Amino acid sequence: MLSSLRDAQVKNTRALPSAASTTVTSTGIDTQNGTNGNFVADCDFLVSAPAVTTTMAPDTRTFTYNVIHSVNSDMSSPATLYSSVITQTGAGGAGAAAATFRGRLPKNVRRYVGITVVSDASTADASTVSATFELLF
Repeated sequence: MLSSLRDAQVKNTRALPSAASTTVTSTGIDTQNGTNGNFVADCDFLVSAPAVTTTMAPDTRTFTYNVIHSVNSDMSSPATLYSSVITQTGAGGAGAAAATFRGRLPKNVRRYVGITVVSDASTADASTVSATFELLF
């Protein structure tokens, strides 16, 4: 069964990159998972990517979203849990549509989870729109 209950305390918002060939990282959501145990909460995660204009993502240029985890609250030294969960590609002179990806955290997830958004070469400032990452219970 899919989880659907939302809690504002486990939702992060992150502005997209403001320049080409840039990576931005969200703040981490604390799963409270310790180093000696397995994460057993019954929850899903949801990554939501906003629509981007053709100025932000010209034809064939991309924004790529990855789910990461870290033992550090500042998300330093992260490892990738799921790569390229969303890839938005500009097309037809219209930018790229909004997109979502839903998944489940593994039992061996590190304490903090978040996302990175990577802008391709020749993308433009997209910092006026934000992606979200949230846990659903």
